Amino acid sequence: MQSLDGPLTSPGSASAAAVSRHERVVQRLLRLQRITAALAGARTLADVASTIIDQGMPALDAEVGVVALLSTDGTSLRNLGFKGVPVDTEEAWAEYPVDSPVPVAEAARIGAPIIVPTREERNARYPVLASVHGVDHGGAVAAFPLVLESRTVGSLGFCFPASRTFDADDHAFILSIAQQCALAIERVRWHEVAEQEIAHRRASEEALRARERELTALVAELRQAQEALREADRRKDDFLAMLAHELRNPLAPLLNAVELIKVAGPATPVIDRARTIMDRQIGHMSRLVDDLLDISRISRGKITLSIERLDLVELARATALDYRSLLDARGVRFELALPPAPVWLQGDPTRLAQAIGNLLQNANKFTDDGGSVRLSLAPDPARGVVSVEVADTGIGMDPAVLERIFEPFSQADQSPARSRGGLGLGLALVKGVVELHGGSVRAASGGLGRGAAIAITLPLSAAASRAVDARRSAAAPSASSRRILIIEDNVDAADSLRMLLERRGHAVAVAHSGADGVAAARIAPPDVILCDIGLPGAMNGYGVARMLRAESAMRKTLLVALTGYGQDDDRKLAHAAGFDAHLTKPVAQAMLERLLAELAPVSGTA
Repeated sequence: MQSLDGPLTSPGSASAAAVSRHERVVQRLLRLQRITAALAGARTLADVASTIIDQGMPALDAEVGVVALLSTDGTSLRNLGFKGVPVDTEEAWAEYPVDSPVPVAEAARIGAPIIVPTREERNARYPVLASVHGVDHGGAVAAFPLVLESRTVGSLGFCFPASRTFDADDHAFILSIAQQCALAIERVRWHEVAEQEIAHRRASEEALRARERELTALVAELRQAQEALREADRRKDDFLAMLAHELRNPLAPLLNAVELIKVAGPATPVIDRARTIMDRQIGHMSRLVDDLLDISRISRGKITLSIERLDLVELARATALDYRSLLDARGVRFELALPPAPVWLQGDPTRLAQAIGNLLQNANKFTDDGGSVRLSLAPDPARGVVSVEVADTGIGMDPAVLERIFEPFSQADQSPARSRGGLGLGLALVKGVVELHGGSVRAASGGLGRGAAIAITLPLSAAASRAVDARRSAAAPSASSRRILIIEDNVDAADSLRMLLERRGHAVAVAHSGADGVAAARIAPPDVILCDIGLPGAMNGYGVARMLRAESAMRKTLLVALTGYGQDDDRKLAHAAGFDAHLTKPVAQAMLERLLAELAPVSGTA
């Protein structure tokens, strides 16, 4: 048997030819096994082509071998392997159109084998092959398409020496290796696709990991930013509380001084006018301070409602009475449209009065002299709600303002002068208070110069409406003379309050520090102690309360915290220290007298 790499044996006699053919068949079977094993390990298309050419050419005793890949659009061929021609020929024919006049192109184009058995026929049919080979030599040419499931993926071809004839065994062998080649090409392609997919997936996973790292870093930055915002918010609240305290301290003696002017005796029209102006402006400043603190508390959810069953009709009527004088003084016609029967709901009367009052204050601010304001209340039992609306004939609002009118610091007055004043907190407070009650707010306007209407909607009480008993008297109970101790480091505030209380018949003593106040209370136990919280020295107002509450002689004394600190936490601290009541400066005298009448014992009684 000849070597696998040796030339094929030329036949002699008939018996010799039979033996030679048998050996060639065995040789090619072994060659196919080798090709199959080599193709199984091929990882690239070039590996496939080199295996076919390197194994096929010796087995066929060919002098030229080529394996070409058909483009996906079927218009061109790219040589994967080309052996037996000069290097410049390989470069010139690296890629060529599928309609080129060469056998491998024609086999790929028609999808069938091309067999040219003689040199003469080859030169006549494919004259270009002479230039491809470099010299006019050789004989038969065979080209086979690479077919996979009726789909042509390329072609392969061999050129033989002039002395070599092409027979049926050659045809069968080339067909076998063509099938093996087509399968290997498809497998390598799928392998390449899989590797590309794996590479893409790895790249995607790495991109995701990188994105995850970025997001983790971003989350950390956001947390730091949130913490910084919380700290800034806390500092802002602390600043507002301190600002309110510092503003309320001078407001308290001013309000007391106004009250003193009122009760001092006969006054001229000029003095009455000045007192009215001062009273109004102090009230305005007090509302601004309260609004600043309330909007901060509402935004942080630190408002605690004192819920009770109340008649909204009565509350709206009382609130309207408080604001009627403001409207009347400017010649604004005020109309009150309330139902005759009570409208019951669960709510905080103080906060709801504040909300309705803010609506009236807003209408007063934006309605010119001679205009009109209407407060109406309309229950809707079918929906289980009641609406309170304040409508005016004022400056109105354009749609852009309506969209943000309930946002803090939003101003309806968009003129450069801002002549209407205010911080833009009133309606934001209304919205906050109403939403805490489970209600909603809405605003409407026909446009600039056409007035506005703002309404709040609240849920009715779940309890059935019942007729109320005799109404309570609106007048505050009368206060008898009491012994009162004022502990206040602000001399103006202490003296003005002392003079006011003495004018009302009370016996008043003053101390300007916590220690002096405790000593004064021990010497002559009072009925009432009005104590500032922010006292100088080692003992503040909380310390005064704790120390006096520990003494049996002071257990029935009314302790009132009179302070510029007015947040909910401040009230809780005051009650925890032993105070009976917490009043925020400046305190209206009517409120203080009502507190004294209702809670304070009269000297000589229990």
